Amino acid sequence: MLSLVATTACNKPSQSSEAPSTANNIQKAAGSKPSGPKAQTACELLTPVEIAGFLKVPAVKKDELNSGKNAMTKVDFCNWYVKENNPEGVQLALRRAESDDEGSRTLVFSSAKGDAVEHDAERDRKAEKLIGVGDEAIYAPYPDGKGGNVAMRVGASAVTITGSASRDDLISMAKLAGQRM
Repeated sequence: MLSLVATTACNKPSQSSEAPSTANNIQKAAGSKPSGPKAQTACELLTPVEIAGFLKVPAVKKDELNSGKNAMTKVDFCNWYVKENNPEGVQLALRRAESDDEGSRTLVFSSAKGDAVEHDAERDRKAEKLIGVGDEAIYAPYPDGKGGNVAMRVGASAVTITGSASRDDLISMAKLAGQRM
């Protein structure tokens, strides 16, 4: 009975003039269709073409051996490389909390941040808090060389994006991935 009432209420045309704009704002914030499927794996967060574009290379290849869900940690990894034996590439590590409560959200983001700063207290202090990227996010550059890490939480999921891309490109990757989380 309750589900019938809820379904009927959701299907009625809006009586308020604010509802359409609110629905449009939610749709714009999501960046895609509000009812579309969400990424189930780290490899579904970004496409190979998107990653190649961010890395400014013609193509990337998925590292099948080092991609997939770790049975012990439940972290789902996806690794993309430009060419074998070359350090250029991107790794996405997707974590999902067991439940959607404040403690679980804090834990999942804390784990992603730990990976982003390589559990180094100094890098953690220097990490840049990002505004407008997911529900919360940080950027941490590599200590040496180009590239860095973005850790981002959206709802009860968090992703760490590690790669040889520029700071701005890593942040753009995170924003795009966030729309699919």
